[in-house]
Amino acid sequence: MRRPGTSEVDIETNVTPRPSPDRRTKQSAALVSAVAVLVLGLAKLALGLLTGSLGLIADAVHSGLDLVSTFLTFLAVRWADRPPDSDHPYGHGRAENLSGFVEALIILGTAIGIGLEAIRHIASGTEEVIPTPLSFAVLILSIGVSYWRARSLERAAETSGSAALAADALNFRTDVWSSLVVMVGLALVAVGRGFGIADLVAYADAVAGLIVAILVVAAAGRLARETIDALVDRSPEDVAERMADAAARVPGVLEVRRVRLRRVGNRYFVDVVAIASRTTSFEESHVLTERIEGAIHSVEPRSDVVVHLEPGAARAESIVDRIHLAARNLGVRVHDVQVRRVNQRSEVNLHVEVSPELSLDRAHALASRLEEQIAAENPGVSVVNTHLEVEPLLGAPRVEVTGQEASLVERITRTADGILGAGSCHDVRVYRPSGRKRELDVVLHCTFPSTSSVSQAHRGAERVEQVLRRELPILGSVLVHVEPGEPRDAVHR
Repeated sequence: MRRPGTSEVDIETNVTPRPSPDRRTKQSAALVSAVAVLVLGLAKLALGLLTGSLGLIADAVHSGLDLVSTFLTFLAVRWADRPPDSDHPYGHGRAENLSGFVEALIILGTAIGIGLEAIRHIASGTEEVIPTPLSFAVLILSIGVSYWRARSLERAAETSGSAALAADALNFRTDVWSSLVVMVGLALVAVGRGFGIADLVAYADAVAGLIVAILVVAAAGRLARETIDALVDRSPEDVAERMADAAARVPGVLEVRRVRLRRVGNRYFVDVVAIASRTTSFEESHVLTERIEGAIHSVEPRSDVVVHLEPGAARAESIVDRIHLAARNLGVRVHDVQVRRVNQRSEVNLHVEVSPELSLDRAHALASRLEEQIAAENPGVSVVNTHLEVEPLLGAPRVEVTGQEASLVERITRTADGILGAGSCHDVRVYRPSGRKRELDVVLHCTFPSTSSVSQAHRGAERVEQVLRRELPILGSVLVHVEPGEPRDAVHR
């Protein structure tokens, strides 16, 4: 059975799987971004060379880097969406993180180069910029397109959880601010030329280029930090804590000891170590594990979760629970466990089932170890009394002989009715166990008033069993099935 959030790899099929909606969304977003970046970048570069604007050239170079980044993003999302295989059991999501890191390095290096060139222009005083209306038109168009692409990529990244698309969205968001800065720089140059204060604003364009470089360095630094965090398996802030809180709220979880996760592409791989009651059965543990997985998925749906349960003592654990647990640890079964208060202390009586082939000394030693363990785990218990019983043979063959024992059936019914009332007992069945010629096993149904407590019905059934065994020594096992209702004779009347 595949858990939610995991992937299956069918290595025998030759059918190429169709791209998922998330995959198509990511690839189409990357392609549209590439086209937009290419057109705007070429336009800004051409105008920058024509006007001599370092700010436009810097912005064009930034757009060119965005084109490289977008191309890397496109390749990364295609590679990252490949299913896990034998060489990459965790999938190929790291391709997105690696792509983002390479993008950050390229952007960072170029931004530093642009900043140094801007500083050289300011220091040399050799700047000659001729703003044109077309320059402003291209910048305004660039701002609009960059804002549109940033919003589209942010939505696609949020839908698919793609780190590469999120990085691309950040680049376009930076483009908006860098283009605004360049436009302000060109506007100052134009104003200076128009009002005869060219010397005052002579370096506005170079300063704009320097500001663009600083913005790009900041964006590249953020992108590099995020991708490095993913590559070195740094746990995202507060995600592990929120997952631990969600798992701890699952009924049956005593404690969440550890939540460890790593992000690979757009998915989280989560390891959870939780404490559950040591009396929990295997089937109950499986159900609890699935509930913990569901809680983790409620925090982050794109999670592959592995849950490890460890046993622990619950506060609500009773003496009877601990007794059954001690018996299970020793490989024996117990029944009819009774705990009584005697002189402010507890005394325990129980029946221990042992193999019929076991010698008496070994059976007694086993019961003694159980007594010692019960006393050690329950300081309030002063005495533990055990009664050895032969464990029942599972699937032992029996032959029903009810029809051949009519007189015995009549006597059993008469005896039981004499204890519980006429018409109380019915449906008596007699069985002869294989290999035992003399003893007979009996099953009978007895009716008790619906208002009777379970304790009252149990005492009545025990009384019937005791009397039948005393009066009919031929009987082996006697099982009295208790059911609510009125005696049959009363119903017929």
